[in-house]
Amino acid sequence: MITYFKRAIKDESLRKLNNFRVGCWINAVNPTKEEIKSLEEEFKLDKQNLIAGLDPNETPRIEIVDGKVYLFVKDIAPNKELETLLIVVTNEFILTLSREETNVVRKIVEGRIKIYTTQKLKSLIKILSQLNKSFEKATLEVVREVRSRRKNIRELSDRDVTALLEYEEILNNFIYYYYHMLILYNRMLKRIKFYEKDKEIIEDLVVEANEGFNLCKSSLKTISNIRDHYMILLSNKLNRVITILTLVTIFISIPAAISGIYGMNIALPLQHNPLAFWYILVLIIFIWIAFYWYLKKKMM
Repeated sequence: MITYFKRAIKDESLRKLNNFRVGCWINAVNPTKEEIKSLEEEFKLDKQNLIAGLDPNETPRIEIVDGKVYLFVKDIAPNKELETLLIVVTNEFILTLSREETNVVRKIVEGRIKIYTTQKLKSLIKILSQLNKSFEKATLEVVREVRSRRKNIRELSDRDVTALLEYEEILNNFIYYYYHMLILYNRMLKRIKFYEKDKEIIEDLVVEANEGFNLCKSSLKTISNIRDHYMILLSNKLNRVITILTLVTIFISIPAAISGIYGMNIALPLQHNPLAFWYILVLIIFIWIAFYWYLKKKMM
């Protein structure tokens, strides 16, 4: 679906248009093949880049073809998956294209993010700033969850471990995003002529992306430490259980062996002695005490 919006400096809010006008914002959400073809032919856009904008596995990058800037960025879906968003900036319009309506596009349409479509580079910077804020918020939420589980590491459940693995995957995706966005910002500064104030905003975005990148790496290390600690705790518990079962087996085996011998149908010492049972019981207890003393000495 393709929709057209416009907001000039004199306009109070974003207006939806019936057709294209110079200085408008073209929003393409899950466009059909026919719509992609119409975008290509009517606005002289690169078809391969338009198709790549629908690929969820596309890497954040910048391309300039025939004076038109193609920016591939990522937005966060509700399930914390990364959705590709293509932003095209030309002299006549700004275009966004995605497989599904992303959070930042929805906020612009709803008026929660205000842009002037006639100021295309400023609109681009506004979108990039909002994406940075979304990723920063999502990163801090994951970091907070990871730290809360680190405090209760001795009481981790299977559900907590599964959640940590999910957070690890999310943070890896965020690191992937931050790394490529840092490259993207630096290339934008080199290949696009920004006003000095706009250039300072891009440089601030670089700083924010660096902070998010380092925060994700730190949190991944925390998850790795939690996992290692958890594995050590499980290993120690398993060793204790095996030790207890071994001791129980040995303590049961001693009287079982002695009673097995005295249960044989052959001539045995003390078999006619009325106190034979008590002698054997005392012998078993003595062996138990000796074995216990031996183990205690070894452990100390």
